[in-house]
Amino acid sequence: MITYWGVFMSACGLALTRLRVSRLGWCLIGAGLVAFIGLRYQVGGDWGSYLGYLTRVSGAPFVRIFELKDPGYQLVNWVAAALGLEVWFVNVVAASVFVVGLIQFVRALPDPRIALAVSIPYMVTVMAMGYTRQAMAFGFVLWGLTFLMQRRLVGFVVMIAIGATCHKSAVILVPLAVLANTRNRGWSMVWVGTTGALLFVLLLQEHVDALYQAYVVSEYADAARGGPVRALMNALPAAAFLVLRKRFDMSAEERALWFWVSLLCLLCVPLLAFSATAVDRVALYLMPIQLVVASYFPEFFRRKDRVLARVGVLGLYGAVMFVWLNYAGNRNGWLPYQFWPLVAG
Repeated sequence: MITYWGVFMSACGLALTRLRVSRLGWCLIGAGLVAFIGLRYQVGGDWGSYLGYLTRVSGAPFVRIFELKDPGYQLVNWVAAALGLEVWFVNVVAASVFVVGLIQFVRALPDPRIALAVSIPYMVTVMAMGYTRQAMAFGFVLWGLTFLMQRRLVGFVVMIAIGATCHKSAVILVPLAVLANTRNRGWSMVWVGTTGALLFVLLLQEHVDALYQAYVVSEYADAARGGPVRALMNALPAAAFLVLRKRFDMSAEERALWFWVSLLCLLCVPLLAFSATAVDRVALYLMPIQLVVASYFPEFFRRKDRVLARVGVLGLYGAVMFVWLNYAGNRNGWLPYQFWPLVAG
């Protein structure tokens, strides 16, 4: 448990200093996070399941990976198997994608250091270590959102498309390219809609019935016991953004983007009654709203009170980490933290 707290407290210490992180500094932070996430050993609730992915593609012909779900993730496993490498290679690649997306995103915010610290308790510790495929997709989503904040719609759609090959659920974010675009919306609707339809046909169409049975009809639909808590973690900053959005110093495109993301976050709360698991998987992609609001929050205070505001935000996420590490039903999958080079035989 001390390892997780060490990473979080280091990020908090950075967030409370006045140090300006250079490009090299961000590279070093990124390398540390990749090692922390990617070189874990027997850590994460689905560790055994992900070992199975590597076993299934071992010795398979290259074309086989395109017949399996989430071919982008399968490709990484195929390369690992072809090179005779173990699951650590897959995890390092996945962690690299996630961390690059995370750092690209937080650096586009007014206070990247506090956004980084806020990402540690759940996004880094739980998602990146527990949901490897979705963490890869999330990394591409974050990178895509960075493009969208810069009004680079093509870059956003490309990143979402790549992310969807790692976990097909990322497709649901394609409409944001239209909703967040305040210019040429008609033309954007045509080409984004066409792209979204193509991705649906290629990645989702044949799985719709199976997904409906798994996430809505079966007992697994209510298996995500932490789903309501995670939905509320998005809903609270989303509500704050909707109430105070005029005070956020951002472009019209950015404001439109986070307006729609916030509405989706609030919509997730009543939808929990239909399928907590399905909503939980969708809500993962809406978590960037937490980083956005946390980054802007200190700016709402007088300069002399901003340190206290930062401490308040970090204290809240410290409480989140404390509760998860001590009371989460699946926390034993993360404890103790083990580092692959030191414990693997």
